[in-house]
Amino acid sequence: MRPVLFEVFGATVHSYPTLVALATVVGVLVGVTLGRKDGRAWRDLVDLAIVVVVGALLGAKVFHTVFEAEGHHLTDGRIARGVLDLLADDPWHWARLFEAGYVFYGAVVGAFLIGWLFMVRRALPDRWSVGDYATPALLAGIFLGRVGCYLGGCCYGRATDVPWSVTFPAGHAAAGASVHPVQLYDAAFGLVGLVAVALLYRRRRFGGEALCAFFVGYAVYRFATELVRADADRGLWLGGTLSTSQLVALATLPVALFAWWRGLALARAGKVRKPSEPLPQEGPS
Repeated sequence: MRPVLFEVFGATVHSYPTLVALATVVGVLVGVTLGRKDGRAWRDLVDLAIVVVVGALLGAKVFHTVFEAEGHHLTDGRIARGVLDLLADDPWHWARLFEAGYVFYGAVVGAFLIGWLFMVRRALPDRWSVGDYATPALLAGIFLGRVGCYLGGCCYGRATDVPWSVTFPAGHAAAGASVHPVQLYDAAFGLVGLVAVALLYRRRRFGGEALCAFFVGYAVYRFATELVRADADRGLWLGGTLSTSQLVALATLPVALFAWWRGLALARAGKVRKPSEPLPQEGPS
């Protein structure tokens, strides 16, 4: 655990926000590079990158505010019982983009919705392929962001006696117990996924296949890894049976599987552009 990376000129540089910022920069560079190789215009890619980053930040904060409000310390000393208590005390909590408190699934949903609206308004062709440009960025974000979580000590796991368990310093919420290093599990998922996408990217059969594969794989993985997490402030539902991320995983998995099946069917019928074909220059796909 190393919440502070270093100090320079009297300023403290914290691990988590630094690695999240690095993940954002890496993601934008990778996405723009892939888009350029596919024939996209610089202006479209840069504008889209700005929109997607803002959408991701807003989505992550909104999900945090809605689903993780319970347990927040209010200004009058009370503890929030839910989102209404939190917003009554701090109506702009969801808009404080540079304060702690983000939900990864919220970032994905926010980026997808706002990015899609932007692409429709600008009539970009083959919009689903843009999701493939973003998939390596998502995986890089998971890898770097979860390393930041580990250094910051958040998102900790349940107590365990497995040989690779970790113990956080005194004062941590894990109370000195040896716990699952769930942050590193997530980081490993991001790294392995990044390598897999790099190897298989050119074999895509339709635009959006990499994104579909990501959503399916991450939903299954995230549902499973939530079983060994212990940080209750991530949002627990149905009497603590399921976490917020597990509920989102259950909702996204069938949608992603259907989209994958539908994309393959359209590709076999020759009704969608193959990633190896030239990009249409105008009009929606």
